[in-house]
Amino acid sequence: MPMEQRTKNRTRHLPVLFVVLGLIFFLNLFSSTDYRFFAVVVNLKVLVGGTAQTRLVLPPVGEVRARTHWLPVRISAELRSVELGALRQTVFSPQFQADQVLNQVQAAASRIIFHFLLKLVLLAFLGAMTGLLLLGVRSGRKLLQGGLLGILVVLTAAGLIYITYEPDAFQEVEYEGMIEAAPWLLTVVRDALDQVEELGMRVQTLAANLYSALQRLEEIGPVGLVEADVLVLHVSDIHNNPVAYNFAAQVVESFDVDLILDTGDLTDWGTALEAEITRRIEALGRPYVFVSGNHDSPQVVQRLLETSHAVVLGEPVVIAGLHIAGTGDLVAGSYLPTPASPGELASLAEEINAFWAARPDRPHIFMVHNHRVAEALTPGLFPVVVYGHTHLWGVRQEGTTVYSNAGTTGAAGIRGFQAKEPLPYSLSLLYFVRSEDGSLRLEAVDGVHVAGLGQSFSLQRTFVEPGRNRGGDVELSL
Repeated sequence: MPMEQRTKNRTRHLPVLFVVLGLIFFLNLFSSTDYRFFAVVVNLKVLVGGTAQTRLVLPPVGEVRARTHWLPVRISAELRSVELGALRQTVFSPQFQADQVLNQVQAAASRIIFHFLLKLVLLAFLGAMTGLLLLGVRSGRKLLQGGLLGILVVLTAAGLIYITYEPDAFQEVEYEGMIEAAPWLLTVVRDALDQVEELGMRVQTLAANLYSALQRLEEIGPVGLVEADVLVLHVSDIHNNPVAYNFAAQVVESFDVDLILDTGDLTDWGTALEAEITRRIEALGRPYVFVSGNHDSPQVVQRLLETSHAVVLGEPVVIAGLHIAGTGDLVAGSYLPTPASPGELASLAEEINAFWAARPDRPHIFMVHNHRVAEALTPGLFPVVVYGHTHLWGVRQEGTTVYSNAGTTGAAGIRGFQAKEPLPYSLSLLYFVRSEDGSLRLEAVDGVHVAGLGQSFSLQRTFVEPGRNRGGDVELSL
């Protein structure tokens, strides 16, 4: 080929190259966009020339990636924030219909994808013209042609991705992040589309049945309320489930609770997004005493320190005449939920026993998260020990000490929704009465359970010792 012909070919093809380079530069640099998806803010962006995959990011837990198409474009969706108040309003609004959830999600997602595609088209147009300007092209007609060529390239690529896209690729994903979070996150991604309608139906059923069941407490009759001078609500293992606070709020209102104790695992991974659930505590309007669990983190503790009504136990406190002490979980200083070893927990229990055995001013209630620590505390050292961790409600008396496990007020969080046989939502009510000498003692413990996502309600009352209200232990179901 003559030299002159090769020069003409380069001159003819060079503008096309700069059009492509310009649009790639603009797409990679400026495509990142935040969108509100119901109560969630999600960031979308594309990387042209990256691995042909879709990337879902949930910071700081990790990310999952799947090869969903063959064109070398990486599509990323990153969760930026969750507005729990708006989420609750959406889920529990009268207009919320479980059978319409999937359609609403698909419609909202389609709108977001359409708007994102329009932005990509605009970026391609501007990037293509910028590439030509850098090449030295100044003709308005040629710049417009270049911009239209950029739009054509993006629309063609989008069409190819749409035609070849395989959502089923998320059945085989790559994961990067916290090793402990892998099973949970992979399960969520795999089952999300299949379970979204079922999840909405379950939450709505729970909300309705919780309300009706707790309202019927006033009709129980012979059991009635123990004539308590101080009534304490004990919650535990909420695991970032906002429904737990709907449950707790109904109990606070129905029973006129004086204060609330929380023995930890407020969140699943201790992330900033999960810490937003602390806003629900302020709405309860009661003193809220907290010790951390292994699923909490320094960030969660800090948010609680900044929350009205909340007290994070360090030094003992006195509220409503009750002297309360406790200690946070050994691993709450990290972002990994792996529990401390049995040896470490046994050592912690020994330290607590030794410290308080030498003091005359022992508390009425001692709070700790892990059951291994609670059950190793010396009987008779404290009148009441409250704890959680096992997700199984229980109360027992050994000597003069009552050991009370609230179970899981959040029904184990998202794992509870995914389980074939979900755990019940559970909490405890502790009734303290004042003796003739003015001291407070525990008279009875109620276990309140909502099982089957609100389909059944039960109250189990255990009397601690003979007293003015004793009539035998009671168990009721509704």
